[in-house]
Amino acid sequence: METSGLNHIIMTIKDVKISQAFYGDLLGFDLEKIADGFFFVVGGVTIFFFPSSHPLPDDRFNEFRIGLDHLSFTAPSETALQSLADKLQTAGVDTKGVETYHTGNRYVAFRDPDNIQLEYWLPK
Repeated sequence: METSGLNHIIMTIKDVKISQAFYGDLLGFDLEKIADGFFFVVGGVTIFFFPSSHPLPDDRFNEFRIGLDHLSFTAPSETALQSLADKLQTAGVDTKGVETYHTGNRYVAFRDPDNIQLEYWLPK
């Protein structure tokens, strides 16, 4: 397969309004509303969010199933990492704050309202 990169990702969510508040209001992405969901573009990749068409009772994301483990967004600086960690903690989002991976990279790990694991990763 010949490709120039990743084009888009589709995320299945439980509640559009709750996810819009998380990704738009809390994380600050510029959301575009569409038919029954929303999307934003980051690094040239469009991430779409749609509610499940066949929701399972009490279903939550689990990275131990086959498929997606997590999404990682690039952080521009250590200051940006700390700023997001502070913002998440103030909003009551469960995070350990800024951590160091065994490669020496600094990051912030947290979860969205559907339990999808997200990272804010500072490249070396």
